[in-house]
Amino acid sequence: MHAVIKSTPGPGFIVADVAEPTPAPGEVVLEVEAASVCGTDVHLYDWNRWAAERVHPPRVVGHEMCGRVAALGPDVDGVQIGDRVAVETHLVCGHCPECLRGDFHVCANTRILGVDVDGAFAEYVAVPRRNLWPVVPGLAPELAALMEPFGNAVHACSAGRLRGQVVAVFGCGPIGCAAVAIARAENAARVVAVDPNRYRLELAERMGADALVAAGDDLEPAVTRAAGGPLDCALEMSGAPPAVVASVRLVRPGGWISVLGIGDAATTLDVGRDVVMKGLTLFGVVGRRMFSTWEQTTAYLSGPIDPAPLLTHRFALDEVDGAMELIKSGRCGKVVLLPDGRAGH
Repeated sequence: MHAVIKSTPGPGFIVADVAEPTPAPGEVVLEVEAASVCGTDVHLYDWNRWAAERVHPPRVVGHEMCGRVAALGPDVDGVQIGDRVAVETHLVCGHCPECLRGDFHVCANTRILGVDVDGAFAEYVAVPRRNLWPVVPGLAPELAALMEPFGNAVHACSAGRLRGQVVAVFGCGPIGCAAVAIARAENAARVVAVDPNRYRLELAERMGADALVAAGDDLEPAVTRAAGGPLDCALEMSGAPPAVVASVRLVRPGGWISVLGIGDAATTLDVGRDVVMKGLTLFGVVGRRMFSTWEQTTAYLSGPIDPAPLLTHRFALDEVDGAMELIKSGRCGKVVLLPDGRAGH
């Protein structure tokens, strides 16, 4: 089968033929219908320090996906050949203290599809049965592949009340734009989108932002003007130190912040002044809660939120280099790879 592979340590991917996977006990093999590209995949493509320390080539990459069940391993029930599913991409151990408490999203032994085991930028992929999530009828495969990253936004937005609140979303990549849509669906009083990229701000506006702020040197006064005063809460999706600092300074006393973005540099905060003395609540957000986040995601995508504007480009598997360059340009929303060759860009 065709697959996108990190073949050796260093920048770039290759597209090559590899053996089709066979399901182990408790696993299924999925025929991949669509796989969306994540920032993690870009890190692997560029071979940054995190990738070099984590990944051991050769590795079939990619994790966000939708597919149909093609084969069942031993000891698998509750799913049938032909079922369309999305996939929870964090593979957890089930026996560490975090898992035993039900906090699977912070499992101490988490493995990630396409990072620690072979992934979804391929025609077929093997995954544990317990990681499957049914796709609602009528949701196109390309959009169902977005359920996993959309779930990151759902997790971040579930940390506190949004209804009637003034909300700022710092960082309007696809997950930030999904957070904008969720805040709007939850009837936030005002949603401010903050990003230096005009393309992404326009996408955030399509997803329901009331005000747009092009991040720059005057970030804090610009956000305050757009919000009409202090923020009730902030959703920090960028990881950029100025945005992280602005979020804690601009949220009112007693407010809350979800922090999901991971930056390339450390952030210095005045914790005493801006967090402790203001009584702020900061939530670190990793992955998705299994599986309550998936339930919430399905509810949003089954009714109040149309995810279609988030998907801006389609590429065939063998066009992965073009997909990566487009993502790094910032001139796109979510990009999907299609193993059957349907592209269109």
